[in-house]
Amino acid sequence: MSSKRHKERRETLAYWPARDVKKGEPVGLVSNLNDEGVQIHSKHSFRKGEILTIRIAVEPMLAGTDRITLVVENVWCRASGLSGLHHAGFKIVDISALARRSLSKLLESFSYPAPGGM
Repeated sequence: MSSKRHKERRETLAYWPARDVKKGEPVGLVSNLNDEGVQIHSKHSFRKGEILTIRIAVEPMLAGTDRITLVVENVWCRASGLSGLHHAGFKIVDISALARRSLSKLLESFSYPAPGGM
């Protein structure tokens, strides 16, 4: 399967914190997403293929809930240019119907197309 993005990337109008559900630890801040994947800015480096269950904290009035839970797989990770920080791209591999509706609502209300599109 290709690691190339299929859908338009959407920049967020805020950085939303994401936590590892199993470890209870912060993963990083969500900077852009779509219904296929998410980009996170983090202090952590991730291995390609690493699978995480993440919970993204959001404003309830934007998404109809205060958190969206996703199972994601790391597709890429690289140093950001700032000491100790990384950018990582994850594809969504499992999402509940409720989380998908919340994510769609969030994308409609609080994101915009990323410069450069795809």
